[in-house]
Amino acid sequence: MKKKQILAMGLSAVLACSSVAFAADLAAAETTAPAADNTAATETTTTAVPQVKESFRTGSMATVSKINMDGETVSSILVKTTDEQDIQLNLGADTLIVNNETGAAAALSDIKEGDKIYAYYSKAMTRSLPPQSACELILVGVGENTPASLHEVGTVSTNEEGMTEVLTADGSMIIRMDDKTTYAPYKTKNIVTKADLTEGTRFLAWYDIVAMSYPGQAYTQKVVILPAAATEETATETQATRETEQTAAETNELTIVAGGKTLEVKGEMKDGVAVVPVRAAAEALGCKVSYEQKDGKEYVTVENDTRSMTLEIGTDNYVSTTKIEDAVGMTAPAQYGVAPYIVDGTTYAAADLFKALVGFDVVTEDGTVTITAQA
Repeated sequence: MKKKQILAMGLSAVLACSSVAFAADLAAAETTAPAADNTAATETTTTAVPQVKESFRTGSMATVSKINMDGETVSSILVKTTDEQDIQLNLGADTLIVNNETGAAAALSDIKEGDKIYAYYSKAMTRSLPPQSACELILVGVGENTPASLHEVGTVSTNEEGMTEVLTADGSMIIRMDDKTTYAPYKTKNIVTKADLTEGTRFLAWYDIVAMSYPGQAYTQKVVILPAAATEETATETQATRETEQTAAETNELTIVAGGKTLEVKGEMKDGVAVVPVRAAAEALGCKVSYEQKDGKEYVTVENDTRSMTLEIGTDNYVSTTKIEDAVGMTAPAQYGVAPYIVDGTTYAAADLFKALVGFDVVTEDGTVTITAQA
């Protein structure tokens, strides 16, 4: 994939020249990743930068693992980023889809499982597994090309060479444009120009070369002007929600006592349901635990002398089966309000699964789940 080029600090003065000289002098530069208005300052300069605001978005290349539907509508997509992180990107009416090659609006139906995309999404994520984030924009058709960079206009000025200079809202980039730069709207046939780049306007810019200064500096020949997005107040509310969820998660941590032994691994309250580490709790109670992959699904089975309980990871179905000869074999699947999940190799599931194994009492009180064998 072509990547953005980094120009040495000593060449940054060249950027004040014409666009022709700008492009020529940067031809031999090194590469870097696309900007998402969250670049950190790594060098000190004397450039006067107006007051800026922190970006609430981030961006990542990712592969689509699963497309989740709500009826006939795509509600979210599960992706795996290049650093192997699974994230559920929640989609809404404000989520934009753009073809990276053409700059034209694309459709959700253009996204298929296995596709490589570039996604811009909120830094605020839930503490669920996988973490969830509101998706602002998705670039499809990325291929080996550099993803377009998503910015928000801070200030607009004209330099001595007559080039338009846009300082991004977070102060991380200066994007230069000239009479060769084309401007296009998103999803409309309206005519847009550089005059539409007003403070707060979101836009996509395509460029490969970025000067290693702060702010970074780049020249673009293609800009897509985007519709208005979430306000700063909305972003603040999102961050406040995230902080509330983090506090709640810390408050909801549970101590697990199984078979009279306090476990090192903690549980948690999830959606109002007490969740426990399955293997640690089961083995403390004298039960056996096994793991199996079948037809692309993961299963964990817990069993004692009389019954076995099979858990399908990611599905709120707990299937209990008797091991006693001539007894009724399988009970109807039970739902406990939480689908079993795996974190760092540890399976977590509803504590009440041990009630279905028969012979165990489960009590949740004062931040502690106590599982004991019945007398």
